[in-house]
Amino acid sequence: MIDLHTSATANGFKASIMLEECGLPYAVTKYDLVARQNLSPDYVAMNPVARIPSIVDHDVPDGRSVCVYGTQAILQYLAEKTGRFLPGDSVMRAAVYTWMGIVSSDVGPAYSGQFAFSVLAPESIPWAVDYYDRLVDRMLLALETQLARNAYLAGDEYTIADIIAYPVAATSARRYPGNLDSLPALSRWAQSVGARPAVQRGMKVPA
Repeated sequence: MIDLHTSATANGFKASIMLEECGLPYAVTKYDLVARQNLSPDYVAMNPVARIPSIVDHDVPDGRSVCVYGTQAILQYLAEKTGRFLPGDSVMRAAVYTWMGIVSSDVGPAYSGQFAFSVLAPESIPWAVDYYDRLVDRMLLALETQLARNAYLAGDEYTIADIIAYPVAATSARRYPGNLDSLPALSRWAQSVGARPAVQRGMKVPA
């Protein structure tokens, strides 16, 4: 059994989609981030940075439990555990790792900054709003260019690179820039990935 500690955010959905895709049994603990439940002593003891999501895998061969934090780490861990959604070919695997890194280190932070300065900031800072709007646009263009050449982010195969990216397209990109109409390749990919039953189930966790 795997314990999933999560909330209804883009990052949380990445972990639940992966668990659904792998068909692994899991139990959900939901955290209200507005109420700062993730800062509870129990969760901080498990994850010292107190962010979402984390998993605790109790089904480890030597009988120990293992805690994994962060969407990229969780997806790689579960891919290695199950032998799914991670190509054996070293060149393809490198492409998967590259696009996972782009989503985690470039696309995600661009949207975080855009949301912070455009939505959360108590007063508008035009320079910051413009900077992050342009940065998000540049990240979307990179995804669009890649998906215009390939069926999926890392090539012709659905992988954990697509799983880590899909919730961004399904949530953040539909908030800003509002829709994907100007990004036909990204839109096509999002519709294809979003039609997968496991993805649909994962996007409903936590209920």
